[in-house]
Amino acid sequence: MQDIELPHQGRGNGTVPVSHAPKSETTVVEIKGGTLAGFYVYGLINTPDRLEQGRMLVKHNLGGHRVRAIVPREYTHLKVKKMSNGSPFPRWKIGFRAAGSLPKLVKSVEGRHPDVLLYTGERTTLKLEVGKGYAGFSHRPLSGGEATSLEGCDGPFRGTVELPGPGLIEVDCLVRWSATLH
Repeated sequence: MQDIELPHQGRGNGTVPVSHAPKSETTVVEIKGGTLAGFYVYGLINTPDRLEQGRMLVKHNLGGHRVRAIVPREYTHLKVKKMSNGSPFPRWKIGFRAAGSLPKLVKSVEGRHPDVLLYTGERTTLKLEVGKGYAGFSHRPLSGGEATSLEGCDGPFRGTVELPGPGLIEVDCLVRWSATLH
């Protein structure tokens, strides 16, 4: 993973303003938690006329690793909420990047955490492998828009899916996974 600066930090619950990418690109949040950090990150609309919590964007569960998630343009802030069964004051750091700055998927990648991958090639197949537990994979156009589910499974799982072409591949999981272009 190519590291970016993570200027926002906190312990426990907190709120961070979103630094959106230019309108032509999708915004991706990158989060690093402490070793015992477990927390959820929600989208939040916080304007003078409106305050509304949105959907959960990503879950971080233990380990000092980084995770990524797409931030829909309507969210002005992110809300970090600690897990009830985790550390009472989990440490976290947050930064934002344009989706076009993500490392490109050119052959294969693996992980154990939620991620967003940039794919710039043609229509092809993608071989997925998932360890024991849930994993979801979806595809989204580079400019944002609606996500199309590629696969959602309770592993173990091994199989191929159709990748429709250039875009962002969202990985939602907390188990070992790998993706290989065919």
